[in-house]
Amino acid sequence: MSDNFVLTVACRYFSAKKNEKFVSLISGFSLLGVTIGVAALIVVTSVMNGFHLELTKNIIGLNGDITITNVDRYITNYDEVRQSLNHDYIKAVVPNIVGQALAIGSRTNSGVLIKGIDINDLQWKKAILQNVVAGQFGDFSSNNVIAMGSELAYLIGAKIGNKIKLISPNTISTAFGSMPRAKEFTVTAIFNSGMYDYDVATVLMPISAARNFLSFEDNSINLIEVYTKQPEQAELFANEIQAILGEKFKVTSWQKSNRQFLNALAVERITMFTILSLIIVVAAFNIISSLVMLVKDKTKDIAILRTIGASQQQIMLIFICNGMFIGLIGTVVGGILGASFAYNIDNIRLCLERVTDTKIFDAAIYFLYSLPSDVRLEDIILVGVLSIFLCFCATIYPAYKASKLNPVEALRYE
Repeated sequence: MSDNFVLTVACRYFSAKKNEKFVSLISGFSLLGVTIGVAALIVVTSVMNGFHLELTKNIIGLNGDITITNVDRYITNYDEVRQSLNHDYIKAVVPNIVGQALAIGSRTNSGVLIKGIDINDLQWKKAILQNVVAGQFGDFSSNNVIAMGSELAYLIGAKIGNKIKLISPNTISTAFGSMPRAKEFTVTAIFNSGMYDYDVATVLMPISAARNFLSFEDNSINLIEVYTKQPEQAELFANEIQAILGEKFKVTSWQKSNRQFLNALAVERITMFTILSLIIVVAAFNIISSLVMLVKDKTKDIAILRTIGASQQQIMLIFICNGMFIGLIGTVVGGILGASFAYNIDNIRLCLERVTDTKIFDAAIYFLYSLPSDVRLEDIILVGVLSIFLCFCATIYPAYKASKLNPVEALRYE
């Protein structure tokens, strides 16, 4: 007997008959479950990939791949340190002065992080230079100018040309005793780095102005940022630099500085993948139910097929193919829907926010201004293979029971 009839019979059983509406309904729910499960898995994995990619890009773009600090707080021998870092994998070594202050604005006050950096070294912070929303960095050389993130500017009510008072925790001696150092600065640029936390708390100023405002000694700094040609290898490079500089310095890679955060993202990705996989498992159980009922309904047909020469293997393949039609169709449709949603997830988010008039994705909570998504072919293939495998496993038991049906017993009372 030709094996072509296996697919023919399986296709005929797959299409609903008038007296098989209930079986068809269960099969429809199974198909819907597989479709939703596959689509949800693709969307979630794409969003988690997007979060990891965007946050990593922002972390690297806003700060150096490697940071160097001194255990005694101040670095007074920057030139010596710079000369010792002459490896081929290093693109730039940037001196910084970092400190805290209170910004006094027309709307409110806010604690800020001051970063003093030379105008020439800003070229390594492309996430800032390429996203200036107001003003410019052309005048970023005077001792009385600053640049700030867009969220901070909105929070304290600052605009280009406004004078903002900064109060340093360092004190100065006056005739009335010790008082915090305070100075007014002109806002010359407002930027949007793409990372909410950075934009809501960061003030940039020329390194000479930061040195004077934070009461640093001449030629002293407290932070060195190292930019490498291979950021993904920053942890290895940091260990090499630590060995060169010795215990007096603390060398930290961006992976180590954000390890807990990155590990949390990885755990969340695995957890969400596992939980959403249960949707496909539930759909697979529905496939078992529909096939068991189909076998019961087709008992007479199975007996006739066995009588005219169909083997147990062919009977088993008929019902495996019948169940796999559900798995394959659901996987393909779910993959298309999931990829479509993932590619347009931020537009969908904006549409839902307009319709419901609620803030679904708050930058203050998720650190980013837009909902990121990174659709990867390997993830789609992984989800597809997982779905087809689970659906295949679901067909084995009902198909096996069908193949073991005794045609004599089935036709005894017909």
